[in-house]
Amino acid sequence: MRVGVALLVAAFMALPVGAAPVLSPATRVVSLSLCADQFLLALDAQTQIAGLTRLAGDAHLSPYADRAAGMPIHDGTAESVLMLKPDLVIAGGYARAQTVGMLERLGVPVLRLKTPQTLADIPPQIEQVADALGRGGQGRALADRLRAKLSGPSDGPRPTAALYRPGGEVPGSRGIVNDMMKAAGLENIGGKLSGRPNGRVAVETLLLNPPDLLVLDSVRPDRPGVGQSVMDHPALAAARGEMAVAAFPIAWWLCASPASIEGVERLAEVAGRALGTHEEAAYQPAAIPKPLPAGEGSIR
Repeated sequence: MRVGVALLVAAFMALPVGAAPVLSPATRVVSLSLCADQFLLALDAQTQIAGLTRLAGDAHLSPYADRAAGMPIHDGTAESVLMLKPDLVIAGGYARAQTVGMLERLGVPVLRLKTPQTLADIPPQIEQVADALGRGGQGRALADRLRAKLSGPSDGPRPTAALYRPGGEVPGSRGIVNDMMKAAGLENIGGKLSGRPNGRVAVETLLLNPPDLLVLDSVRPDRPGVGQSVMDHPALAAARGEMAVAAFPIAWWLCASPASIEGVERLAEVAGRALGTHEEAAYQPAAIPKPLPAGEGSIR
């Protein structure tokens, strides 16, 4: 404990005096969460990044893992962040509240990002982060491109869908999963199955009310775990005649980030293939965003 306190004091003493508000573009930026990592990497701000989280380079969890290659990382503690001498810390969803509070008490500028609940919430946050980095023009260009890709769900009946995760977790009517399903032309019935906006659903309940499409996003053969065993439940395998099953990479909606809008296109493609081969089901996805062109501020 004494060593940790000593490191905090030493690191704090190395910071510029009066390091409170950011009055000029930040040049040493540290992210405190996987979600904040993605906003920085979407803007190709590697030259200003002083530190990312340990998950930034995990391709299973981050769609920008390739951009994080070679970037400095930290362990999420206030001590490790302070040692990086940031002039701005960005705290997105799932950032450690204790670390954020300590940094703010020590006078380190912290930009807190609210967790986007819809795709439309993402472009304004891109502009917010870009302005803090002195990349306002680039941020507005990227945000405008993404806004132009947003569209409402198609009219008429849509295939029903549910995302089923280890432990029976089923995201419902709140959050980015629900919004991405809508944009991809699917009707998310997760909330109806659990009886709550977000909750857990037993395998038996799922089989009694099967969606047209069951989406799995947490299967990771390289890191098997007890919680994942539900995905191998024999009853689910036997129910393939009742519903189509599709695997979708969790990276595209684990965080609501600029990549989530590109993820809509991927989700629509995955759903279309699964439903199209399941009893010749008809599937008409909504107008979906096309990949952004390569270049400044583009998503890849």
